[in-house]
Amino acid sequence: MAKQKSKTPARKPAPKNVAAPVPKPAVHAAPAPVPVLPAVSVILPMYNSARYIKSCVQSVLNQTFGAFELICVDDGSTDDTVNIVMELAKQDGRIRLVRHARNSGAASEPRNTGIRLSRGKYIGFLDSDDMYTPTALAELVSVAEKWNADVVHTEQVYFPENQTIDVTPQTKFTTFSKETGGFAKEPVLETDNLAERVQMFCRGRLFGWVHNKLYRRDMLMERNIYFDKLLTSEDIVFYFKVMCTAPRVVRVPNIIYIYRHNPNSITRKMVSIEQSMHALTHLMIEGTKVMDDFMNGIEFFVKNPQFRQLPIDYIVQQHLIWTQRFYDKYSTVQLEPLVRKELSKYCGEHTAFFAYIYNTVHVYRQRLINNDKQIRELQAKVGGGA
Repeated sequence: MAKQKSKTPARKPAPKNVAAPVPKPAVHAAPAPVPVLPAVSVILPMYNSARYIKSCVQSVLNQTFGAFELICVDDGSTDDTVNIVMELAKQDGRIRLVRHARNSGAASEPRNTGIRLSRGKYIGFLDSDDMYTPTALAELVSVAEKWNADVVHTEQVYFPENQTIDVTPQTKFTTFSKETGGFAKEPVLETDNLAERVQMFCRGRLFGWVHNKLYRRDMLMERNIYFDKLLTSEDIVFYFKVMCTAPRVVRVPNIIYIYRHNPNSITRKMVSIEQSMHALTHLMIEGTKVMDDFMNGIEFFVKNPQFRQLPIDYIVQQHLIWTQRFYDKYSTVQLEPLVRKELSKYCGEHTAFFAYIYNTVHVYRQRLINNDKQIRELQAKVGGGA
């Protein structure tokens, strides 16, 4: 390629009898400091979290491990959440506040925003009504580095008995877990056999909480793993994808997360039966579709269709368990119009047929539950009489 001629005009000689300007000495400014990338990006989605957000953020700022950034993603709060975080950000430059123009309705979008903005080698997720223990990041990063882990999977969380916001050495805790099976007594490199991982996940041995774990950021980026737009249980679907693709998963006995039973959280707030039915039906139908689409792209599931049924069944079973509460409180006659309304969004002209199946399954489940209860009562009587 031919070089272009310079367009800079030739310098004209200085006019006679006019002193040439004395050049100013060059100013050698200090080079701009190279930004130090954080080791961990903690992603914190927020929505109307003013009651707990200060203690939540402080639990990160008080970490014994300081090389982190805290990405607070506000999802359209209308209370004082943003103002509280802004005040804390003035005092600590590790806080990055991002604001969505409107509420997305679930934690998926703010978490995805945090992932895209993250700069750390590792990513951690924290819910706005929960807290880290003071050594949480130090413990997780130490294990991740020692084991070259893509995921550090903790199995239990702390639950403050007295619901105190500020955790002190005097705070009394119980432990809580949704995992089944014996807990790890020391760091364990989990199997990389995908068939075994899928079975463990669907049996509750590798439960899909995302917040009490640490993830290698590059692993998520390379595999394009983000949260799907589900109204609930998006973390379960996210973690299933992680378990199917992460090469090195290390389970540890560490308990680093303080989980608050907040009755106003997305998963527990039953605003109305209509909204709850909508969220749970959305999970069953859209969640299974997301799972199925994901498995279509993995050769193992294509060649082993028996394993792709397990996660589908897992999602459907979760839906049936959660919606069973409605069948405990309302009659089928009361629920049938709501079921039809929800299923009509997905089933078209077959709505009546699927509504019948849906209600029949729940009635059958309720009979099984009642029979099991009666059997236990009879066993207790027989045992007591003996």
